[in-house]
Amino acid sequence: MSATPLPNPTTEALELSKKLSAQIRAEIERAGGWIDFARYMELALYAPGLGYYSAGSAKFGAEGDFVTAPELGDLFGRAVALQLVTDLASQEAPVVLEIGAGTGALASHVLDALAALGEARVQYRILEPSADLRARQQAALSRFGDRVTWLEALPARPFRGAVIGNEVLDALPVTRFVKRAGHALPLGVSVHGEAFEWAEGVERPTLTADVALLEHELGAPLAEGYRSEICGVLPGWLKSIAELLEDGVMLFADYGLVRREYYHPERVDGTLICHYRHRAHPDPFVFPGLQDITAWVDFSACAHAADAAGLTVAGFTTQGQFLLETLAAAPAALAANPSSVREMSALKTLVLPGEMGERFKVLWLAKGHARTALPGRDLRDRL
Repeated sequence: MSATPLPNPTTEALELSKKLSAQIRAEIERAGGWIDFARYMELALYAPGLGYYSAGSAKFGAEGDFVTAPELGDLFGRAVALQLVTDLASQEAPVVLEIGAGTGALASHVLDALAALGEARVQYRILEPSADLRARQQAALSRFGDRVTWLEALPARPFRGAVIGNEVLDALPVTRFVKRAGHALPLGVSVHGEAFEWAEGVERPTLTADVALLEHELGAPLAEGYRSEICGVLPGWLKSIAELLEDGVMLFADYGLVRREYYHPERVDGTLICHYRHRAHPDPFVFPGLQDITAWVDFSACAHAADAAGLTVAGFTTQGQFLLETLAAAPAALAANPSSVREMSALKTLVLPGEMGERFKVLWLAKGHARTALPGRDLRDRL
């Protein structure tokens, strides 16, 4: 258990967590007493009916575990729509695919802003594997009728338009590793009594090669005992989406770093972090299925994966600069004119360096004949 003081879950929630824990323990036993952390994270977040994103607890907003940019108002959605509209207008039958739409707030804001910009042809698709979240989104977006449809898997046919992912990349399962005697060993999960604990696994050629490439790019080996993570599923995940986008753009917003900052010598324990009822802490074994488990995004890895998938990195900047410069150039109907204390507070949270403005980055990818570039201070050289 984490030493961080956390609120106690309800009896019903605790029972769900115990069921998931039993399922994970059974898998560890079948695997010989150890599983990779990426598999533990996958089960904790996505196990059907029990994982964090599969069960029915509130996750977003004041009643949940964390707040995302769309939950703070429509400024982020307006900026996204302003960024997308030129490329969508050039398509005959534009489609927007949002991956993991949370409460549906971003979809609502984007569709409203696109309508205000005169672009009402867009068919909005939401890829949402969680039945609970899908139901909440359908209730929130019912006013848009059949313009919004839901998918449980990636669409079967290619499309033209755009892909949006807000705080999606950080939820992809990661492999943890530790440097021992010059080797990179996987950090996985074993069972001690009824509790889960960290345990080192045997060296794997793929992980060894991945960390060696990392060290080559960094220009120096990682120190003895250095712990961090690599998102091994990222290249295949992004490629599968890129193959479906015939022509258009992708926008991903998330908290993250470029590689030299991500694997900085002083960041000796990586970036893994958990969220439970607005408390951030480092223990992924607390209340499995009831808390979010994430790792910061290595945006350099995203750039490499995009290039391998046939995409162009068309822009990379901070969320603060993206919002300020996009909204500053907006027509009057979509300009940022906060008129209340709540709206001003939301704007500060979104753009100030000490809040979400610097920690969150926006990555803009293009394929085919994309026509727009990302506003804000372009950080592509740092990728």
